[in-house]
Amino acid sequence: MTHEIIMPKLGETMEEGYLISWKKNVGDKVQKGEVLFEVMSDKTNFEVEASESGYLRQILFQPSDQPIPVTTVIAYLTDTPEEPVEEKKEAVSARPEIPAPEPPTARNTEPAAPPAERIRISPRARKLALEKGVEISAITGSGPEGRIEEKDVLNYLQARQAATASYQVHPWSPIRKIAAERLSLSKKTIPHYYLQGSIVMDQIARLKEELKKAQKDYTYTDFLIFYCSRVIREFPLLNAALVDQEIRLYPSVNIGLAVALEDGLVVPVLKAVDTMSLEQIASQVKSLTARARNNQLKKEETEEARFVISNLGMYQVENFQPIINPPGVAIMGVGAITPRVMVSEQGSATAISLVMKISLSLDHRVIDGAYAGRFFFRLKTVLQQPGLLAV
Repeated sequence: MTHEIIMPKLGETMEEGYLISWKKNVGDKVQKGEVLFEVMSDKTNFEVEASESGYLRQILFQPSDQPIPVTTVIAYLTDTPEEPVEEKKEAVSARPEIPAPEPPTARNTEPAAPPAERIRISPRARKLALEKGVEISAITGSGPEGRIEEKDVLNYLQARQAATASYQVHPWSPIRKIAAERLSLSKKTIPHYYLQGSIVMDQIARLKEELKKAQKDYTYTDFLIFYCSRVIREFPLLNAALVDQEIRLYPSVNIGLAVALEDGLVVPVLKAVDTMSLEQIASQVKSLTARARNNQLKKEETEEARFVISNLGMYQVENFQPIINPPGVAIMGVGAITPRVMVSEQGSATAISLVMKISLSLDHRVIDGAYAGRFFFRLKTVLQQPGLLAV
């Protein structure tokens, strides 16, 4: 036997409802009293229970913003899962037309007043308009017959906010203006390309902890500067500068360190850093960073940066592509060091390792991809086996 499931009349004034969700799928067994679907009226949501037991065989309406008149058949149940559905109807998505009521007849030769025009609006849209204090007569509906949908209220609110929005002008500091000009020129004139990769930092982390026990507290940035300076000596183009159409190579390695300030960015430079010990590097980094943040750097301390390191790992940024700082030809973006599950080369074992992602931005006029690739591979090897280079 076939049982009709209808849009229920949940109140004396309810003429239509909105199907919110089905709690069962076609073919599912349904027990009498079990919640079958959810309906929204003009006031609230209701869970509707099945009035018969059986199998949900056909759904005629899917959840949507389209109203369904009360007593409309929206689905069928059958007693068994195999029997045919009697009086099967096509599924529809649009609301059937409801004849408009006839206007009242004139009395005592007085013409009847025209009925007030009803504003068609979905319950969700009405609720949102009420919450936001919006007069619904001011909203243009985009639904069938001009019906106001929730998106129409949202669009109205956005337009109203845009019309009344105000803003403040943030001062463009000299340091930010200079950086903007230099980096804009860099991006326009330097053919950037990028290499990205991951480096296991377990050995550096162990070395860091061992030195800390000896009252030598170094940061990961200190280690990166130390090992980068040594590897760059093997790849001098990473330490080059492009000036007046000349590729200039230098006997010592200069590494700039990007330091964020409240009103911009500055790059103090560690010069001849490849001759410094790890302890000297750590001391220089602390001194330069502190003076940079107090606006106490000397002019010469911000000049002649070639290879630059920009570290956003402390903000849990995993990967980014920094802009080259001319006349240098390379910059390395350092991401967060995070635990990752690693599989052995044989695929027979797994372990948790600390992994750091880096991104190299390179000037293709000076450094080719293969050369940069060899630099990355060497740096990765050294950082993963720091014993290859003595601290």
